[in-house]
Parts: sequence; structure tokens; C-alpha cells
Amino acid sequence: MKEARKEQTVGIGMSGGTDSTAAAMLLLEAGYDVVGYTMLTTDDSEAVVTKAAAVAAKLGIEHRTVDLRDSFKCNVLDALVEGYANGLTPSPCVICNRKLKFGALRERMLADGCDFAATGHYARLTRDDAGHIQLRRGIDKTKDQSYFLAQLTPEQLETVLFPLGDHLKTDLKEKVKSLGLVPKEETESQDLCFVPNGGIGDFVAERRPALRQGGWIVDPTGRRLGRHDGAFQYTPGQRRGLGLGGGPWFVIRTDMTTNTVVVGHREELGVTTLHVNGMNWLIKPQWPVTCVAQVRYLMKPREAKVHEDGTVTFTEPLEAAPPGQLCVFYDGDIVLGSGWIA
Repeated sequence: MKEARKEQTVGIGMSGGTDSTAAAMLLLEAGYDVVGYTMLTTDDSEAVVTKAAAVAAKLGIEHRTVDLRDSFKCNVLDALVEGYANGLTPSPCVICNRKLKFGALRERMLADGCDFAATGHYARLTRDDAGHIQLRRGIDKTKDQSYFLAQLTPEQLETVLFPLGDHLKTDLKEKVKSLGLVPKEETESQDLCFVPNGGIGDFVAERRPALRQGGWIVDPTGRRLGRHDGAFQYTPGQRRGLGLGGGPWFVIRTDMTTNTVVVGHREELGVTTLHVNGMNWLIKPQWPVTCVAQVRYLMKPREAKVHEDGTVTFTEPLEAAPPGQLCVFYDGDIVLGSGWIA
């Protein structure tokens, strides 16, 4: 992260957790004037606001709250429920980043007079020889979050800072705890912020009760193997939670029109071609684009070619490519672009 020029102000998205706290700390050390911002996304967000405000007070920076509940409901929650109802496996964090954190929240920061918007994501920004912005993986490979940022536009990235991109999480965690900025017993959540216990199926069913209806689990020939209580909650490649004998079985696809889950054995999972839409290119493509592609967070990237019509071909089969997930294209550690699996 570059050092601040005189009187540059950065708005930092704060949750009160280790990452956003470390990001704010590093910005202060780099000489920026820092203002903390916390998004109010649901009626249960007050605890996050209180926690972030307490950290901001320890750092000696101003803290502001931005009410984005309506936008979060429309762009993230409603879209997620609609996606599952249509047999997709949505990526709510990707949408939240583009529409809220680096959309509405960033716009509020800039309107307040901030020069940049920053977050606690593990990613890096550099420029090529022509001065164009480049999004790169963070150096901490176990925490790299460039995948979730791949739908941001070059225009958004021009006013963004990622203070954590050149650091290891273990080092930052130790430092903020030693300074008393976060509690020593602070743990890292792996759940969605709006479903703290990870019960996404229950979350969707509460809003679309009709989806919670029994149906058949069948093999590719249509032979009935067992029952389920809602096809919407099964994802291609899923193995756990099927409750079937004679396996191991894996979900191949779901059919929402018949409320059916189709399963098969591992050798029936292979996907070598898929189609993506909603393309977002950070670097102008030269067709076909030779790259490595990643269809899930933290999966091993696979060699691929992306064609102008949205077709992506892989040199070796993928075990699953769930519709609704993001497919991100890399050249080494540089994000070239991304698209949604159709």
C-alpha cells in the first residue's frame, strides 16, 4: 500500500473484527486521515455497529454509520432467495461487494470528502506499464479474496485501497490483539454475515415456504434412490447430507420444475465446458483468452480458454460448476475478469 500524500483521507469499512481493524491501523501508520464507516444491513446489525464504534474509539478515529438496509435486502437477500428458487447457487458476497461495499458505501465515503475507500480484504492493486489498474491476489494465499472482488469495475478500483494485501493474516492478528484493539479470544467467522449459524436452507425456506417440499433423489436414469425436503438446497458436486446407501453419491444437478435432485458417482461429475454471462473484464480481452479459471473460492485454478460468446473450456474436467457461482479468470495472480456460470 502506498504512503499517503499530505491530508489524504480514507474511509474504511469497519465491522470491528480483526481484518477491518488491522486495515484501519495500517492506514493510520501510512499517514492517512482515517474515518470508519459501518454498513447497517439488517435490523440485527446494531451489535456490529457498536463493536466497530468501540474499535474506532480505540484507534482515535471518527466513526459513521450508513443505513443500507433497503439496498441490502433488494440486491443481496432478495436476489439470493430468488436465485435458490430458480435452482442456482448464488454468491451473495460478490454481489454485496459490487453493489454495496464498493458501490453505495464507497459512494457515500467519496461524497463525504474521502479520497479513497478501503476495506479489510486480502487483495492487492497495482498498475501495468500503461497505468491501468490491476487487481491481484493477496500474498497470503490462504486468505486471498480476489475471487470475491472480481466483479468490481476498473472505475470502482481507481478509488479503492486494500491495506492487507501485502500482509499475512497471522502477523496482523497477533499485532491487533497485542495492542488490545480486538479481544484476544476473537474468533474468525466462516458464515454469511446475515446467517451467522450457516443455515442457508432455513433462511431461504422461511422466505419461500413452498420450496420446502419433499421430492425424489434419482440417478441419471431416473431410478429413485431416496427423498429430500427441497431440491433448492442441493448444489452440484455436493456429497454430504444425501443420506443414500450404495455411494458415494454426488449431486449432478437439480430440476426445480419437478423438484428433483439428480445424483451420480464421481466419474459422472466431470465438466469440461461451461457458459458464463454477465462478463466483467478488468483487462481488455484478446480472444480467445488463455488463462486459469476458478469456479469456487479457494479451489485449485484450472487451465482454461474463454471465448467471446461466453464459452469456457477446460483442459481437465471440473468436478462441479454450480450455476449461479462466479467463474474468475486469472493470468498468474492478476485477475483478468469474471462471469456468472449459466
